Amino acid sequence: MSQIVPYFQPIVSLQTLQIYGYEALGRRLRDGRPESLGPFFEDSTVSLEEHLGVDRILRERAIETFSLHKETASLFINLKPSWIYSQYNGNGSLYTLELLQQHHLPPERIVIEITEEEFSGDLGRLAEIVNIYRDAGCTIAVDDIGSGFSNLDRVALIQPRIMKMDLTMLKKAAIHDGYKALMRSFSTISTQIGASLLVEGIETKADLQYSLEVGARYAQGFLFSRAEADLQPSNRYETMLLEEIRLFHNKNYEKFEYLTRTEQLWNAKLATLIDYAKEVSDPDERVKRLILMLPAPCMRIYACRDDGFQVSSNFVRDTSGEWTQDPSFRGTNWSWRPYFISNILKMKLHNQGTMSHEYVDLDSANTICTFSYPTGDGMYLFMDLPLTESAV
Repeated sequence: MSQIVPYFQPIVSLQTLQIYGYEALGRRLRDGRPESLGPFFEDSTVSLEEHLGVDRILRERAIETFSLHKETASLFINLKPSWIYSQYNGNGSLYTLELLQQHHLPPERIVIEITEEEFSGDLGRLAEIVNIYRDAGCTIAVDDIGSGFSNLDRVALIQPRIMKMDLTMLKKAAIHDGYKALMRSFSTISTQIGASLLVEGIETKADLQYSLEVGARYAQGFLFSRAEADLQPSNRYETMLLEEIRLFHNKNYEKFEYLTRTEQLWNAKLATLIDYAKEVSDPDERVKRLILMLPAPCMRIYACRDDGFQVSSNFVRDTSGEWTQDPSFRGTNWSWRPYFISNILKMKLHNQGTMSHEYVDLDSANTICTFSYPTGDGMYLFMDLPLTESAV
């Protein structure tokens, strides 16, 4: 004899260190032992009616459990886009909202998680239906950002408040800077659309640290708990989270302390050299004078005007320490780079050099920073410096 029941996996807030909510996951109890219903819902030979029937049982039992829960944790309910689309277009109703009314559970405690699947319907119409949930007070989330069918078109139209990302990509980020940069880009996208990043599948404390690095606000995974039949005390993971965030803070404090100290050292160095370099007006000759006295970490140097146009050649130091000159970059405009205009304004305001945030260099694919310095005559030097974990 089997019984269909919801199990609940906690989602923690890295902001409050409390359990923010739970994802309701389907289980079938056989002789008291839970079995995941994931294979059932992924089975294409099972009819849509059977899938919806089982899912409705799970939804109602999950909502009923939460209606009796005195704390304010949110309930994450997974809904396929095709289910939402076909149900509303068919009868003009949304079963989840009917259940919330029936069990007197405020919609503000519900997160509608739009799951990853191929969707062939009208995205605009889907967004209109999702807005009905939003207008009722539910929070909207999109699952599996960056993989499968959860493309950016869908994200842009649905405008979720939570973007959920699986750790599969994050684990690749641990050994490849390109993936780490991609993860950070999703954090930037989420910020731009007013959403928070949720990373799921966290199994180790190292996974949690990577999640913090890419800007996750929420975290979910076996490090905290598997899905369980019962809800947990909201502060169950507070001690562990406090320690991990302390480690994250200390590591990043050391990194930015290093960048600040490096910025100060470069300002002091350039202040003693710039008058010597300014004795010549030609940008290339000016840079040539400087590179003879620059510290070894500088890998590239060039000069620009404040409108972003490069007026000198690129001077690049090779692995042997020798400098090569590349005049093809003269006339190139760099004002599109994220750090350029802000650095120009800082230099004009404070009349000293400034360090950019770390980023991945287009040519070398290495993580670097750019130190910029005003020469005082409308020209600005830009020096690319390598940045590695060991240097920090």
